[in-house]
Amino acid sequence: MTIAINRALVTRVLATAAAAAAAAVLTTPPAAHAAATKKVTFRGMTLAIPSTWVVEKDHTGDWVSLSTRKCRDADTACPALQLVGPKVLKGGDYLESYKPGSPFAPSTGVAACRLNPTTKYGERFVGAKPLTSGYRPVGAGHKAEYRVWAGECYSFKTDKRTATFKQREWYLPKSKILIVDGYGIAATDAIIKTATWN
Repeated sequence: MTIAINRALVTRVLATAAAAAAAAVLTTPPAAHAAATKKVTFRGMTLAIPSTWVVEKDHTGDWVSLSTRKCRDADTACPALQLVGPKVLKGGDYLESYKPGSPFAPSTGVAACRLNPTTKYGERFVGAKPLTSGYRPVGAGHKAEYRVWAGECYSFKTDKRTATFKQREWYLPKSKILIVDGYGIAATDAIIKTATWN
């Protein structure tokens, strides 16, 4: 009899705990979810990015990298969203100038493969025309020239393709901002659509 009572008691306790946990999830305030993001402002544009992302700026402050994680190993791909301003887009100091009808590829030399950045592999863009082009909103009241470019990594030894990637670009000529996602980051679209401006 004692064993039967204890089992019934345990069952009731577990059921009550499960119901309480479910209620807690359902009643979690929106503020708790909002706390999982942080804001980054660049040339009047503010983006809400995951709080775990790492923000890095170049010495001019005109090129900001929003990495999805902290990257320590130079031989490991480091997915990041790039925010680029007019100083970098203009070129100079070993940087190629940006032309909207061409993919953003600022290096004047051979670029290492973004998916496997070792000394064995380089990367290049394939085709003179974008896979997709048009206009996309960047928050309310701002539209960007949108293009998707096809790229590939290749072996320096054989010149054969080893991997492929797509580079998406949002260019705002009036604001002089270029947003680049060369890794297919899942959160990018939502981040850009919810941008705010001041």
